[in-house]
Amino acid sequence: MLHRLKLRVLYGHLLMDRAARRLKMRIILLSGFAVFPPFLLITYLVFFETRVIFLTMIGLLSSLVCIPVGLYAYAKGFGRPLREIWRERPDEMKWFSLKIGFLYSFALYWMILGIVEFLFGYQAFRAALISFVASAVARDGFEIGYLRARQEKGQRTIFPDGRPIGELFWPRTRGGHPHTAPASNLLLILLAAVIGGAVGAILGPVLENSLHQTLAVGGVIGLMATLAYTRFLPALPGIVQLVRFFIWPGLTMAATYFLILAYLLRIIFQVPLSPATDLALLTAACAGWMTLESLFLGLLKREAGLAEKPLERGIIPTV
Repeated sequence: MLHRLKLRVLYGHLLMDRAARRLKMRIILLSGFAVFPPFLLITYLVFFETRVIFLTMIGLLSSLVCIPVGLYAYAKGFGRPLREIWRERPDEMKWFSLKIGFLYSFALYWMILGIVEFLFGYQAFRAALISFVASAVARDGFEIGYLRARQEKGQRTIFPDGRPIGELFWPRTRGGHPHTAPASNLLLILLAAVIGGAVGAILGPVLENSLHQTLAVGGVIGLMATLAYTRFLPALPGIVQLVRFFIWPGLTMAATYFLILAYLLRIIFQVPLSPATDLALLTAACAGWMTLESLFLGLLKREAGLAEKPLERGIIPTV
């Protein structure tokens, strides 16, 4: 979900015109309502032998449906027919379809099931939840299309920076970007995972309620992510900016990743672990994951060219 973090943390400080914002909201609502009827039918009339097979099948179907939803929203944000965009940049649109349309929606699907299972109980309307996934894909698709339409001509990257997260581990300067001390970055990520695992092992036997686990993991890892974000910044941000980052993406995304991994570990794979080991593994994985992404966000934020002149004109606001 790194693309979501980029869209909000790096480019959310600028605004676009009201007409585009209204159009985005209409597309979000339309996408959610459009997928609700077919998936209402699927989730209540299609049954398989086991719960895992059923849930996985629904997730795959929802992800496939989200591909055209994302492409439609991308074209609307770009402001041109999808056929023309696909003809000009087919490789980019194929990658967008795979990453945003399919993989991103598949991950969101498990997050939603985690919310239902651990926070609200399993008796919920899956079709409505899948509608939320489609709306999220439409939102991001529109924003990415809007950004791409306002980038310099000739670029063929999905995002304004076009830089992979693996840049944190490049051994020396590449593409004109400064050295990033890959060994130190790796050490910080491993250290975060170890600390997260230790905290999880301590809290596991104490926190039996899933809601309490989610909040605790989100708070601890949110703080770690905030500290990691500041590593590459030229100056320490103000307290207000730090608190905002802690809340989103720190706490929010940490809780999101925790719910995804917890649902897969506990419900899908049903791994028999002690409370301490269970929460230690989940917290360690989330801590390493969030530290990695936060380090990369801080690196990108530091880049003067990215922070000062990302686009020719306005950009998507935070959502």
